[in-house]
Amino acid sequence: MIVDDQINTAKMLSMAVTMLGHEPLELYRGEDAVEMLRFSQPDFVLLDFMMPGMNGLRTLEEMRTTPNGEHVPIFLLTAAQDNYLEEQAKEAGATGFLPKPLNLAILEKILRKKGKNGSEK
Repeated sequence: MIVDDQINTAKMLSMAVTMLGHEPLELYRGEDAVEMLRFSQPDFVLLDFMMPGMNGLRTLEEMRTTPNGEHVPIFLLTAAQDNYLEEQAKEAGATGFLPKPLNLAILEKILRKKGKNGSEK
């Protein structure tokens, strides 16, 4: 699952994830991601921090309260260089904190390392 209010960014991430052998689901609002997680369990989530309405941190907190969101790997993405934000993300249950623009080698490493429900491959 890719959650980013910037459609072009979501499309680019989606293309990269597809090239790495996964079938991404693109969502553009945090509220939609929380709702979708109630009905499905993705292998992982790439979640933008800066979004209107429910930002990434709030979305992360809400996702972690759903039964399907308890164990799914959720990576928070941001262009901000803020150690406090990274600390907040980890406290809210982020699996990882990734800088934007996302390095494709890092994305590939994450996708190869994580299997269904975050189990190691």
